[in-house]
Amino acid sequence: MKIKPKGRKIYRRQDRFEHLKHVRHSVGSVILTFVLAGIIGFVGYSAGAPILTFLQERNFLSPPGLNSLENSENSQNPENSENSVSDEVPENSENPENSESTTETETVSESETISETEPTTEPDTKSAPEIGFLQKAPDIQGYTLNVSALMTESSLDQALEQLPGELSHVVVPLKIRGGQIYYGTNLQDAVTSNAVQAVLPLKQIYLKIKDKGYEPVALVNTLQDDIYAKNYPACSYHKTDTGEIWEDQSSEQASFWMSPESSITQNYLAAIAEEIEKAGFQILICDGLEFPNFPRSELENLDPVCSDPDRWKILRDLLLAMRKDATELAMFVRIDGNDVLSGGLESLQAAEELPADCLLVTIDEAIRKDREQLESVMELSDAVPVMLEWRGEEIPKNLKITSYVLDPA
Repeated sequence: MKIKPKGRKIYRRQDRFEHLKHVRHSVGSVILTFVLAGIIGFVGYSAGAPILTFLQERNFLSPPGLNSLENSENSQNPENSENSVSDEVPENSENPENSESTTETETVSESETISETEPTTEPDTKSAPEIGFLQKAPDIQGYTLNVSALMTESSLDQALEQLPGELSHVVVPLKIRGGQIYYGTNLQDAVTSNAVQAVLPLKQIYLKIKDKGYEPVALVNTLQDDIYAKNYPACSYHKTDTGEIWEDQSSEQASFWMSPESSITQNYLAAIAEEIEKAGFQILICDGLEFPNFPRSELENLDPVCSDPDRWKILRDLLLAMRKDATELAMFVRIDGNDVLSGGLESLQAAEELPADCLLVTIDEAIRKDREQLESVMELSDAVPVMLEWRGEEIPKNLKITSYVLDPA
């Protein structure tokens, strides 16, 4: 076998600029790659954006960042943030300063939410009555004294000893129908007109009742006043043709009335209310707050106010005059239940417009037996609380009421 002889190895010398050529070639490739990527990205976005928008409009895809947008809205709205549940850790939890700021923000949001949902403790002085029980019927178990109990100190003591049990209040008739006054008033007009029938000091009456453990309540008949109307004719009703005092002939005994429109009437009753308040009383029951039952045949011969459909506002003004001089007295308005059920609503309108602190509605056996009438009386007003007065010595067992006044007269 013939062996081929080895030839000489020839080594070619590398060009010294060849390395620079490789570097330049590599850099050019990288630049070209970026350029091509940019072109592809631009073309892809131009073509893809309308497609992506189309899919989003057809609800095939959710818009990007929707969850983050909802979270942002929830963080601004405390109510939404409370309803949402998230287990994600906040991004700024690693930064103590940011976490403290977040905690403060959440605390402020929670406090704002609480202040919006919870009622404040301050009363609404614009809508609430100036004084009184603020639409809540008082818890009263009362008893009306007879005027004979106010004649002397001993008669008052004896009457208080004979009161029925489970009472909280004692009603004192200080001025009754007809105009008689049963306490030692300082009003000169009442003294000179012989209206005063008893001379016990009002403060003494009040303290004696308080010492027995009861709360005294004053009862005043306002307008059914023969004595004052006769002695001071300017405060009464007059016939327009002759100027004579109008006389009410509707009952067996003719009577006279004071006009609530008269400033004399208002000043007189306001002065009585002021005396009652200064003696310590906290509740005043206004009885007889009404107009006479004028015969239609006589209305044309009387002042136009007697036939005015809005004359109830004059009754309201009288109550306002009394309250002005006795600002701490709770004003009750006494109304006969049968009169209200038959359409006599003027006293009710005046009481609601004042507003009075309570309506004391007198009921009898006929109303008690008629459930519909009894419910109508109990729900007489939405503006003023209602309390019942029963004409009798004791409340019937089947008449389930907690607040009442017994009137044995």
